[in-house]
Amino acid sequence: MIESLKSILLVVLIGTSLYQSFLLSSYSPPKIEPIQQSNYVQTETLGKQMELQDMLFPDQIILHLGNQQHSVLYPNNFYYTRVLDNIKQRSFKGFRKTSMYLVNVNWEEVRTKQLGVEIRFRDGIPFTILQQLFRIEGDIPVDNDKITRIWIYSKGTNDEVRAFFFTDSPGVGYEVISADFTSKDVENFSAYGEPTNLYKTTNSGDYYLPIKPLSLPSYTIPYTLLTADELKQSLFVDPGITRYLRERDGSEIYTDSKRGFQLNRDLRWITYSDPVAPAASKTEVLDDLMLGIKFINQHIGWDGKYMLSHTPQRQLMDNQTFAFRQYFESLPIVTAQADGFGTLNIQVQKGVVSGFERSMIIPDLKGASRKDGELISGDVLEERLQNYAKRSSIVSIFPAYRPNIGEKSITLTSTWALELRDGSYDFMD
Repeated sequence: MIESLKSILLVVLIGTSLYQSFLLSSYSPPKIEPIQQSNYVQTETLGKQMELQDMLFPDQIILHLGNQQHSVLYPNNFYYTRVLDNIKQRSFKGFRKTSMYLVNVNWEEVRTKQLGVEIRFRDGIPFTILQQLFRIEGDIPVDNDKITRIWIYSKGTNDEVRAFFFTDSPGVGYEVISADFTSKDVENFSAYGEPTNLYKTTNSGDYYLPIKPLSLPSYTIPYTLLTADELKQSLFVDPGITRYLRERDGSEIYTDSKRGFQLNRDLRWITYSDPVAPAASKTEVLDDLMLGIKFINQHIGWDGKYMLSHTPQRQLMDNQTFAFRQYFESLPIVTAQADGFGTLNIQVQKGVVSGFERSMIIPDLKGASRKDGELISGDVLEERLQNYAKRSSIVSIFPAYRPNIGEKSITLTSTWALELRDGSYDFMD
């Protein structure tokens, strides 16, 4: 009897326990504490977003006016914009590869006596990228050569218009089979040549020098520096787990265990790195370029007007590097060294932005002050060039802004920039 009562009591106790467990699970769900993520910050851009088309434009447009007269147009110039917009509405279709030395064209005569327009890209733009600027229809050459110049010219009224694409390989070019231009179009282009903006060449058209002085002001612009906190928030998914290292040379390294960036405060320079495992993979130049621009748009942004100034040589199997040069008004910002204020470099590897470099300086353009000035020209400039020790090494000469960085402001001084064969720059004020 006692054993039976014990069994009944045990069953009742178990039943009661099960019932209470049911009630708890039904009406009082367990309290789960969320993972504390107070340090998590969404990435922030520090500048504006830009598209490839915003950064794809010629260094110069040269108008050949006949009678050994020429006019050179630079970005942001009214006539530059009119000519470029007109050409962008026309089309180039079909290309015949040729030797520019053997093609039946007297280039000296075309340059000095015939009306034409010459569009120049200093470092060259691959065909696939040039398609993003101009209407290049049909199949493009499989070599995807870098195009340094496009020359459109006509001998006169009702004459056939011819167009040629020059490449970065000496003597190699392409004749356009069908170009959507008339001799009247070429005549209209030449009409944009200003009598007060005449140039001449003394070296077969490698570069052109103005006959009259160029009125170009200089600017003093206050600036701020990108901070480590701003960069952490824009480059790292979780800035709260950032580690900090200080090198013997004084540079600072910040890493989230995968990506990292280095600050050199003496040079005011940023180097970002995202290591990619090595593996052979063939990538398209245009795809990698678009990826690099998208990355900067999402993480850092662009703090001014930039031009795509350098692309890799055709297709590579590994790392591809793209360089962008900052413009102010109509002129590029150029320093003597390869890297410095005014340049931004992006490395893309296997579909990943593996690194970029840029200055820490952010100019406050609204606070810029202007000082009028002009560049030497004509006989004075030619004499200076004749006496220049490295004259035979000059690749090109163009007006530019040379930055002088102070403690709180940066001065952009207009100057003649001399690009030399070794890739360096010199200046002639």
